Amino acid sequence: MNERVEILYGKRIFQIELSYTNNKRLSLTVHPDKRIIAKTPRQYSQELIYKRLERKAPWIARQVDFFDQYHPQQPPRKYVSGETHYYLGRQYRLKVHKSELNQVRLIGRYFIVQTSDPANRNHIKQLMQKWFTLHAKSLLTKRLELYCPAFKRWGARYDQIQFRLMQKRWGSCSKTGSIVLNTELVNAPIHSIDYVIVHELCHLIAPNHDKKFYRLLNSILPDWEQRKNRLEKVLL
Repeated sequence: MNERVEILYGKRIFQIELSYTNNKRLSLTVHPDKRIIAKTPRQYSQELIYKRLERKAPWIARQVDFFDQYHPQQPPRKYVSGETHYYLGRQYRLKVHKSELNQVRLIGRYFIVQTSDPANRNHIKQLMQKWFTLHAKSLLTKRLELYCPAFKRWGARYDQIQFRLMQKRWGSCSKTGSIVLNTELVNAPIHSIDYVIVHELCHLIAPNHDKKFYRLLNSILPDWEQRKNRLEKVLL
């Protein structure tokens, strides 16, 4: 039977899904959607459970903050002339023109959208997403290939690479070595894109966000925290 408990950490309240098992120790997991799951031995008293969870509160906060900052946060777009769009960390103005053509071009500081139906925002959105997806696949593949040799020397291999638009993650790496990268990464600067790619490649060797993972990440990108913060600030 599952329960929901709360613990305080400073001014923050963490809701935790608690279940009882035959395990000998309490285990704690923070998922990418920021759900906090705790599994506790049946023989633990309520007092002991809360004591163990409160002791883990700083770690919970770090994990929640990590996933919170790792989620794409660019606001919804209206796809109208004058709107700002990011590409590789720089801002570009959108200009929509009526034309027999249906295409997107990046000229100077502007995204020029030529469309037969300039009042159709959904059509403009589709044209823009097609442009970003095409450029994302090319760029992300090149950046991935740049870092792969180092990981291959350590015996890491990825099964496949996929590119798609994701709402909650910049990237992911499965236990089988399948890497998925968010096509909206092309909105960010190259050095922040590299952070996400290296982050996912590190998971091929260290699946969890433990000491081994951060030692590896630090050895490749000592400034990874600055890169991550830049990713967040640019895409607010």
